[in-house]
Amino acid sequence: MIGEYRIKTNIGVGFGILAQIIGFLASYYVHIGIILWCAAILIYGGFLLLIWGLWNYAKGKGYKGAWGLLGLLSIFGFVVLVLFPDKKKNEK
Repeated sequence: MIGEYRIKTNIGVGFGILAQIIGFLASYYVHIGIILWCAAILIYGGFLLLIWGLWNYAKGKGYKGAWGLLGLLSIFGFVVLVLFPDKKKNEK
């Protein structure tokens, strides 16, 4: 994987999944109006972060960034991208 995309991938995927989990938990356990709005923002923001992270992951592996749209499948799209062979294995 190309090094310049590694940090962007880690930020996008890591914080994206974390934000989605926190948002889902907050919306499940707390039923106060403003908390639900914050939970929705976390869920959708995390979703966008995940797609951005997977876009960078695909580019870092040597594929077109559009493969990052597999993030629309959430964690399942991430698993599919992990299975792609790395075309840029030896590049820093």
